[in-house]
Amino acid sequence: MRHAIADEVSGSSCCVCGMTDARSLVDVVLIGGAKATLCGSHALMHRRSPAQARSSAQLREMLGDRRDRRDRRVEGDELGMALTSAFSGDRRAGDRRLAG
Repeated sequence: MRHAIADEVSGSSCCVCGMTDARSLVDVVLIGGAKATLCGSHALMHRRSPAQARSSAQLREMLGDRRDRRDRRVEGDELGMALTSAFSGDRRAGDRRLAG
């Protein structure tokens, strides 16, 4: 499904994050014909989203801050642990360090 983007921006800030830089703002047409103003990042997220919003409130819910979601970095894999330990300064022996 194609997402329509309006020619002129009607809002003065992104309805998701509040960004006010007019150079990065676009209006998108939501299901039902309503318009919402988004910054470039949130417009891209909206365009790539499989779910469609009908209102600015739904956009905020769908595209809002994701930092409160589960942190996937906690669950490491074998390669990640090996790289972390290889580049950690704690493991290096004193005689292997370059003299200043």
